[in-house]
Amino acid sequence: MKVPIVVSSDFECFAKQIDTCQPNPKLSYTMQYQEHTPSSFCYYMECADDTIYAKAPVSYVAKSEDDDVAKIFLDSLVKDVEDIYQRFLGKPKKMIFTALEEEIFNSSTSCHICGGQLGENKVRDHCHLTGKFRGAAHSECNLRYRVPRFIPVFFHNLSRYDAHLFIKKLPYINNSEGNIKCIAKNEANYISFSKELYVDEYCNK
Repeated sequence: MKVPIVVSSDFECFAKQIDTCQPNPKLSYTMQYQEHTPSSFCYYMECADDTIYAKAPVSYVAKSEDDDVAKIFLDSLVKDVEDIYQRFLGKPKKMIFTALEEEIFNSSTSCHICGGQLGENKVRDHCHLTGKFRGAAHSECNLRYRVPRFIPVFFHNLSRYDAHLFIKKLPYINNSEGNIKCIAKNEANYISFSKELYVDEYCNK
């Protein structure tokens, strides 16, 4: 199943000069003379079906050098992710099942998910985002065919540059205590990382 929503992001930075002590010219050294500080960002949330969700690109430009652009980016992104979850992922829509869909279901002999023959475990499968009937399926296939509960955020140069702009602020966003997991290329570069967010709570009665 496709991930229903993905995010494309990018940062722009300015080079800020920093003061350092004069190193010993007789020894090997690395001299830091500037620091890259985020000055603006833009991200676009794209849905596989724009009839379900559509949003204009979100952008921000720092108004002063004191603006914490990385934190503003994370706070804005988390707010949008929470909104998406509350509107779609946390509340599956009921199935729209008309007479035509019922006829298609009754005449189906193969699972629309795996292609195998259907037997007594034949059930109706529908999209939890739109409510549309997708087809007949095995009960086991239907239970496994779930909408992913994560939203990927893509950067053009994440591991080599962009991640360093906001990674230190990631553990503290939204007062969340969710774990951070990562796939590391080496000690300095990360191929990807994920952050768990507390969004909702379910209570069975």
